[in-house]
Amino acid sequence: MLRLRLRILRHSLAARPLAVLVAAALGLGVAALAYVGTLAFLRFLSGYPFAARVVEVRSLEGLFLVLSAAVLLSALPGALAVLYDSRDLPLLLAWPLPAARVFTLKVIETYAVTALVPTLLTLPVLYALGAFHEAPFGYHLVATLAVLALYALPVGLGVGLALPLVRFAPAGRAREWAGALSAVLGGAMIYGLRALRPEALFRQEFANEAALKAFIQQFQNPAAPFLPPAWAGRAVQEALAQPAALSPALLGLLLTAAAVLGASALAAGYAYQAGWVRGLEGASVLRPARPPAVWERALARLGGVGALWVRDLRLFLRDPNQIAQLVLVAVLVLLYTTSLAAMPLEGAVFVRVVGFLHLAFQGLVIAGVGVRLAYPLYSFEGPGYWLVQTAPVGRLGLLLSRYALALLLLLPLGLALGLYAPSVIGLDPGLRTVSLISALAAVVGLAALGVGLGAVWPNREATNASEVPMSLGGMLYMLVGTLFAFAIAALDARPVYWALGGRADYLSGPEGALWLAAVILLTLAVALASLGLAYAKGR
Repeated sequence: MLRLRLRILRHSLAARPLAVLVAAALGLGVAALAYVGTLAFLRFLSGYPFAARVVEVRSLEGLFLVLSAAVLLSALPGALAVLYDSRDLPLLLAWPLPAARVFTLKVIETYAVTALVPTLLTLPVLYALGAFHEAPFGYHLVATLAVLALYALPVGLGVGLALPLVRFAPAGRAREWAGALSAVLGGAMIYGLRALRPEALFRQEFANEAALKAFIQQFQNPAAPFLPPAWAGRAVQEALAQPAALSPALLGLLLTAAAVLGASALAAGYAYQAGWVRGLEGASVLRPARPPAVWERALARLGGVGALWVRDLRLFLRDPNQIAQLVLVAVLVLLYTTSLAAMPLEGAVFVRVVGFLHLAFQGLVIAGVGVRLAYPLYSFEGPGYWLVQTAPVGRLGLLLSRYALALLLLLPLGLALGLYAPSVIGLDPGLRTVSLISALAAVVGLAALGVGLGAVWPNREATNASEVPMSLGGMLYMLVGTLFAFAIAALDARPVYWALGGRADYLSGPEGALWLAAVILLTLAVALASLGLAYAKGR
């Protein structure tokens, strides 16, 4: 089975060499950025030897905790999609193989879908840490094993939570329940991360030696030494000192991860074979028909395009995967805004600097959400896409209907980042307007980019929805979307620099008009090029 998966992957990569090169360049660029940024951070800490070691250890554990929580948040919907809702599952179970082996492969696939990106983000950080401390090769092996074992634990927990859901949830409602549980887990994640209070670093009187020593003494004690992120942090720190010795923390982490994943695979295989699973999406339940809602009747009056919008919105609202994505987005935005609200921003210069960082960050956030909401719109049609093409709507109407849906999905996020976050930071009215314009430009451009690349490079053969954003077209979208977000941030640097000089009337002058024209032209160029490419070469 594993050889079959690898062969399918190899053929898929060979069919799209250009997209493979672009995705490889994107991955290497992100890894290099994480590596260089970690080295710069460690060199900065080395200038404060009294606190460098403590801040390094706690920052590493904080990174492990945040990414583990993110893996846990996506592991439950991912486990339901990969373990029980994959189209290839009946075929695999028809082979003369034990069900436990089939579900072991599915658990490994769930791990790859949910934990691959956090793993690739963490490893460059750990390798940079080893290079800074001149650690031998054995350290890199220990660090890699620690990361793989750490992220296996939330995946195993997600698989374990999926099993009672597919048993006790009402027929056809398992994934809806998974979305609700993801919301609860997201709230718990916000509470846990806010309990760390990272803004406390900005409230310390570093000029006061006694207060600084008291803070370091308090900060050096781990907040939750019993959690796996603390085990992984201890394993990495012990490997820096003695890479040849087998750390008890690493041994415990490896054994726990193997036990959790193995028990999850065995339990899932036995339960499926024994008929314990009953809450799958394929279960048939008789429900009374309901009359169309008011908004459905209003859109239906627009003709064929309006009927497509009604259809797309109905499918979106009925898809638990998409609802889970919206829950995840809401959780991350809430975490982001509450962290900004808790951060002590004193002084106009500091507020404007943080505001510029927000302007640069909001485009990346919209791009990260767009790869899961806008890019998969064509791919979710699956093999039945030919049926949509028989509708009395031309290719242009079909393309614009998808684009309108992508705008509808991304616009609330853009308004939250462009309006609410600047008010939390306390930006002046001029920069608030700049933030709103930049956010709307990012929404317009990134929605078109997602729909355009999704039409040219769809992934209709994906066995579950989690595979679509991880395809080569999704990687290309993230690369181009990141460049577009950076271009908007580069244009935003000028009004921020103007505001730092104490001038607040940038947009009312001739230079402000030129800035607005440049943002509009950049956005239109990206949007029209993406939609034009989709219309010319869409499949």
